[in-house]
Order: sequence, then C-alpha cells, then structure tokens
Amino acid sequence: MYKYQVYQPQYYKQFYCIGSECKNNCCHSWVITIDEQTYNKYMNLGEDLANEYRKKITVVSKEPFLAAINMDKDKKCQFLNDKGLCDIQARFGHEYLNHTCMVYPRGFCHSSGGTELFLELSCEEATRLALFGQNQIRFENAILESNKPIVYSRVMDAGKYTSAENSSDIFVKLRTSSMEIAQNRNYRLCQRLLIMGMFIKQADALISSGQDEEIVNLANKFQERLDKGFYDALNEQASNAIDLEINFILEMLKNMEAKNNEVLNKYIKHAREGLCIPSSGQELPDNLDDCYQRYFELYFADNEYVLENYIVSHIFSDGFPFNYLNMGSIIKNYKELLVKYNLVKFLLVGMCRYHMKFDKMTVVECVSSFSRSFDHHRGGALVIN
Repeated sequence: MYKYQVYQPQYYKQFYCIGSECKNNCCHSWVITIDEQTYNKYMNLGEDLANEYRKKITVVSKEPFLAAINMDKDKKCQFLNDKGLCDIQARFGHEYLNHTCMVYPRGFCHSSGGTELFLELSCEEATRLALFGQNQIRFENAILESNKPIVYSRVMDAGKYTSAENSSDIFVKLRTSSMEIAQNRNYRLCQRLLIMGMFIKQADALISSGQDEEIVNLANKFQERLDKGFYDALNEQASNAIDLEINFILEMLKNMEAKNNEVLNKYIKHAREGLCIPSSGQELPDNLDDCYQRYFELYFADNEYVLENYIVSHIFSDGFPFNYLNMGSIIKNYKELLVKYNLVKFLLVGMCRYHMKFDKMTVVECVSSFSRSFDHHRGGALVIN
C-alpha cells in the first residue's frame, strides 16, 4: 500500500463516479487508452475472454505500446453492460480497470512542495462539485492511500520560471495570492480579474528584472490594499477591460466546433440563438454588447460565484500563473485565463438567455463539455518514483 501526503480542494472528499447517470459520460465517444500491463492482464484471463477482448481493443503500436478501446456504433465503450456500467469492473473488480478508467477525473501534480490532487472539469460530477459550492473553495492537506504508485500527469518545476532560490515558495505565493484576489467578494468579479492582471503584470516585471525575491512583498502589498479598499474606485467599467470582443469569442468557438464535440456544439448553437447572433458573414447587431451585459446581470447577478469557482479551479489545476503544461510568461498565462473566462461566460450567458432561466444541470453540462474540448488531453502522463 502506498501513502501520499496530498494537497487537494476540500470538495474532493465528496466526489464519486455517478456512472451511467452522467450525460456526457467518459465511456461515450472518448478516447480510452489501455496501458500495456492492463492489456497483458486481459490476455491472461483465459482463451475465450482474451479472444473476446482482442475484438474490443485496437493495438496501435507495440513499441512503444499504445492501445485503445473500440467504440460501438453508438460511440459507447464496448465494455459497458446493458445497465451502462463497466463489465470489467463488475466481473473482476476495480483493480482490473486500466489506468485511465481507474484514475479519471483525478489528476496528480508533482512539485517541490509535494503532491497535489485535482479533479478535471471535463467530468460533469467534478464540475458540479467545483462550481456550485456557494462558499469560497478551500484546500486542505490529506492522506491518499493507493495500491499502485501515483502516475503524475503534471509536474511543476518552478525553477523554469524564476531564478530565485526559493522558487517553490514564489510559485505558491503567486498562486495563493491570485486565488485570494479571485475570491475577494468585496469586488465584482470583473474588478477582481482586473486587479489580478495588475498584480501579474507587476510580478512579471520583477521576474524579468531579476527581483524575484520582491514578489512576496508585492503580494502582501496587494492584499493589504484589497483589505483597505484601495481598489474601490474601480467601477463597472472594469468589465470593458477584461471582456474580449464578441467577434474574437465567436472565432474561438468556431474553432472549437470543428472538434465535433456534440454536446458543446449544442450549447454554442444555443448561445448564439439566445443572444440573437446572426449566421456567419452577417454583421453583428449594434446593441449586442449592451444586451450581453444586461443578460449577464439578469442571470448572474446572484450566481457570479459560479464563474469565480471556475477561475479558482483553473488557477489550482493549471498551476497559475506558472503553468504545468505550457511554458510561457505569466502574462501569457493570465491572458489564457481571460480567454477561458470570456468563452465560458459567453456560453453561459447565451445559454441562460436561450432557456430563459439559470439551470444548474445545464450549466454543469455546458462547462464540462467546454473543458473537455479546451483542456482535455493537453499533457501526457509521467511517472515519478
């Protein structure tokens, strides 16, 4: 038995797979890989089962080994039984699941500070837990027991971003301060994002000039100013500073539609129709920005915490303002956060207007399908002993 000290969101303890109750099920139309050890285990279950399983698995390459489960005509995993549950798990237990099915939507990051555990928002149940806690997301240390070594999907080497001797402390301070700004409900969310951008820009300047050690003082200064209401002068015009142009958002969504995520494409269509956006090639209505802001107030005035929780989840799971998967400046990573925020905001506002209501389950399905298309499979797995 392996034991790990992990750092995780408190809502993780509530997570369990809801299986066939999940609409955008990870057993449906997803690429489900099979590791070599699991494949060999299946081939040693007896000749009849081995022959049956060979028909359900395609070995793409033997060196290095790469295999995937075949989908049936309905794009469902061929190992699902008539109840929509995994036949392998039902027959042989959890230990016979391949690594992908055993771990997902859990993700593990290795950093000098230890092991972090997060939930992928491409999973609907993980999205529900992350988005709909009306209290601020909190994190905790816990003990994780596992029969197998952890496979890390992300590794944080803070030394690639900062030359400071205490690079890990710098990373933690930057990330923690970013989350504290994002969760400060004395300000509207658009104001918080603007303040975060100011913080990231000044931190980047310190890193560029070799004054990394001053980042701790900078973070403390921003927190002190937040507490004293220094940024109260930021008004609703702050939204203009962090909202992207509708044309850019529509172009991004057009690119995402090309990935053929059926569920996400449905919500993109609903968002367009809800905001009365004409088909491609036609000019946008002159009053679209005003309508967009009015609908946002209508459906999110009392639900802004949903977008806050989305941002905080991104900050934690992606290692913001550094990034576990994509090397780049912290300003570049802040811009990526704004792009994701704007895309999700646009989809949710348009979708709520389409349905003429704020519906939690629809929000969950929309955000998880977005995350699946935007974030899923961005990085490979890495085992660290």
